[in-house]
Amino acid sequence: MKVTGVLLETTAIQSYVFGSKKLKENLAASYLISNVYDGLLTDIADEMFGANKELCLWREAPEEINITREDIYMEVGYIGGGNALLLVKDPEKAIPFVQQWTKKLLLEAPGLSTAVAVGEVDTEDSQTDISDLFEQINENKFTYHPQAYLLRHGITTECPRTGLSAECLALDGKYISCVAASKLKHEEDAHNMFSQIFETVLNGHSFPKVLDSLGQSTGESHIAIVHIDGNGMGQRFIACEDIPSLRKLSDTVHDATETAMKELVEEIVRDHKYYREVMGLELKNRELPIRPIILGGDDVTFVCDARLGIYFAEIFMKAFSNKHVNDRKQLSSCAGVAITKTKYPFYRGYELAEQLCKSAKGKAKDDQSWLDYHIAYSGFSGNPSVIRQRHFTVREGALCLRPYCVTPELKGPRNFHQFKVGAKCLSDRWPRNKQMELRNTLTLGKNATKEFIIEQKYRGYELPEIQEHPAFRDEGWENGETPYFDMLELAEFYPMDKIGVGL
Repeated sequence: MKVTGVLLETTAIQSYVFGSKKLKENLAASYLISNVYDGLLTDIADEMFGANKELCLWREAPEEINITREDIYMEVGYIGGGNALLLVKDPEKAIPFVQQWTKKLLLEAPGLSTAVAVGEVDTEDSQTDISDLFEQINENKFTYHPQAYLLRHGITTECPRTGLSAECLALDGKYISCVAASKLKHEEDAHNMFSQIFETVLNGHSFPKVLDSLGQSTGESHIAIVHIDGNGMGQRFIACEDIPSLRKLSDTVHDATETAMKELVEEIVRDHKYYREVMGLELKNRELPIRPIILGGDDVTFVCDARLGIYFAEIFMKAFSNKHVNDRKQLSSCAGVAITKTKYPFYRGYELAEQLCKSAKGKAKDDQSWLDYHIAYSGFSGNPSVIRQRHFTVREGALCLRPYCVTPELKGPRNFHQFKVGAKCLSDRWPRNKQMELRNTLTLGKNATKEFIIEQKYRGYELPEIQEHPAFRDEGWENGETPYFDMLELAEFYPMDKIGVGL
């Protein structure tokens, strides 16, 4: 049977979520995005088609295509990864439906941009038709940018939260933009949403509502912004042969992401005493040192104490790679961890995390999961490659070896486990002043580093060995690269007690 397919996509999600300087509004924006399809879409479909019940059938019975029934006028093909595929029996109602839905978005979630593709779909042989819809929506995204919020004009003031036109009166008596106002209405809804998702593993603990409550010790002012994205998921959805396969893949990927995140939170709850008593995190009222912000499809973003960002990202990535999904292919992901000052503009910190994730994806092959990170001790500008070229490159070569392969075990200096072992060796066996001397000597090049290494051997200090690369241990450098600068940095931003090694 041939029906009309309507493919919807929420675009520029990150800029919408992180377009505010306040964590509460970032969380509320994430809630609004999660409600775009499960809430707002349901309302419009019920008004136009009486389809409230039918919109749930795709999850309950993914094998069944109900649009072929005489009493069904609209059905969900699948929802996942920021997309929704709808099947509409009457082609004359497809465009009016999109108009009503986008109008409701302008009122309920101003500032959120969308893209739409409409075309014919054969329910018995849908792969080519759905691929065409994806091509059409990608083209639409680059040719038309809808205005989703009120433009600024000469007689309005600027919203202190978003920088947009301030036209709504907030509870504190100050004018803010409609974008900020819509988010503020859902602060508590957002907090409750995440609390419900993780209810079974929180065990009486809670997520902090402000960045200053992530556990930073007195005098510490850094947080970690972590962005993790699954590898190659878009192509895996396009490769699905039929609608039931799409549905199952969407559902199983969602479950894999949510389950991996629950396993991370469960481990954090279990180690809560360690974070407080050993690491010295100032956690109040059983709050956890992590705050999930985005959790959807294969996309995860959270913020945590700076010393735990890389560690938490590693736990999630390993858990995610062990999950099984419908297409029976191995799951993998890449992560970017931006360690910034707590008071630094949050959106710029997120942008850095996203760029670091892309840097990691540039190394990923097959089913590998890679992680990249950057520690911003002060302000920063440019993407990671520009920053490293400008500030972390010396005559001998690159001081930064990152990114690193988290799974599976990869031979060579970019093996993340070997990297951690080396960092622990330096942290445990080298005095702090010798670590600083090594860091400074690496910037002087191979000859100076080699002389320093020889001198330290006589004092009983040796560099960690890199498997199959003895030149690193003897000279500090090999082929214009060194792993030891990264190791020295990691020792400051990773719980060394959590590294089980036989040294």
